[in-house]
Amino acid sequence: MKNTWFWMVAMALVLGGCSGIRVNQDYDPSNHFGGLKSYDWASETQGMTGDPRIDNPLRDTRTRAAIEGQLKAKGLKKATDGSATFFLRYEYVLRMKIQSSGSGGSVGFGRGSHGRYGGIGLSTGTNVSDYDEESLTIDFVGSDPSVLYWRGTGAQRYAEYKDPDKAIKSLNKLVKKILDQFPPK
Repeated sequence: MKNTWFWMVAMALVLGGCSGIRVNQDYDPSNHFGGLKSYDWASETQGMTGDPRIDNPLRDTRTRAAIEGQLKAKGLKKATDGSATFFLRYEYVLRMKIQSSGSGGSVGFGRGSHGRYGGIGLSTGTNVSDYDEESLTIDFVGSDPSVLYWRGTGAQRYAEYKDPDKAIKSLNKLVKKILDQFPPK
């Protein structure tokens, strides 16, 4: 029975580490998050970045819907009458990252016919590739936007999907993982 538990925990850790989403949060521990009951958006749209992959009205709508859906699941309500206790803003950033697969090498020896010909081959190298990483930051701010209550950030490898449903699913997963950190424990 002890072996079974060990392997179940080991597999959960391995599979849990495969999600590829890294999250973190920052907040002022003196804040009392229980007072944050209703929200509104600090602005109507995200600021333009100059990157058409981010400056996409569909992405903006999907991001806002994903955030609102997660907040609703936490019991927070969108204020429609100006009574918001905090305001939301978010920022997407794409950064190029470089990945190295480590170094490898090989050695080969050969000999020709009748012992006359021979050769030695040696190769070493490192495979280096680049990829885009998307980072989503979600801020809970006060009516004065310089007052930050809570910030959650998530990053993952960026992927362009031909199917909008896959893009929405990936975005929802990222937003959920970020907002799972709120309220701080």
